[in-house]
Amino acid sequence: MNKIQEILNKIGLTKQEITVYIGLLELQEAQTGALCKYTNIASSNIYNILNSLIKKGLVNYKLQNNIKIFMPSSPEILNELFLEKAKKLEQERKEMSEIVSSLKKREIKKEIFSNYKYFEGITGIKSMWHELSSLMNKDSINKSYTTKKDAYKLLLGFYGEHHKIRKEKNIKARMIFPNEDKKLGKERTDELTEIKFMDLQNEAEWGIINNNLYIQYTTSKKPIGFLIQNEKIAKTFEQVFDQLWEK
Repeated sequence: MNKIQEILNKIGLTKQEITVYIGLLELQEAQTGALCKYTNIASSNIYNILNSLIKKGLVNYKLQNNIKIFMPSSPEILNELFLEKAKKLEQERKEMSEIVSSLKKREIKKEIFSNYKYFEGITGIKSMWHELSSLMNKDSINKSYTTKKDAYKLLLGFYGEHHKIRKEKNIKARMIFPNEDKKLGKERTDELTEIKFMDLQNEAEWGIINNNLYIQYTTSKKPIGFLIQNEKIAKTFEQVFDQLWEK
């Protein structure tokens, strides 16, 4: 039952609406008094709930001696509600995409000489990488010092989207991978991506994109990331990376 309630709630039904609809499916037809008794819902609430279900197409009624007798619609109607929800979400996604594009085009009024940002949670880490993707340009080589295999496997699909954007922009990358994941490293190697391998036991990883240094730690219960936009700091870590790369 909990699973059913969870799914029906996602397509827009309240807890009480779910209770009444399922109650009617079990009773097949009922007057409000019997329905209240069966579902333990107060009579003062039942008409509002039924009217809402009628508007959603989940309940209908007939008149018998001028008394309304309520009946459930076929559960097939739930598919229609799901499709309507999906359509609405797709429209909202398009609107959000337009808003994001508009906000990215806004003029920056003040120059920031250095910027330090902290990100928290998996959504925060993804937000940091969206920002990193926007900072890439063809004049740089993205350099990444990764971590042991278990630390990045959670985000592999998401990283795939980042590398897709990078390749569309024709941007090169150098990555230091753990020895334990040579198979994935070789799969990721192409004309724009060079990969070398080391015995990596670290759980945090870091990299440089232009004058930006990122550091992230994703294996804890609360993943965290830092993005430091500072030329001097980025160049220092880039020098460290280049020395490791040569070795």
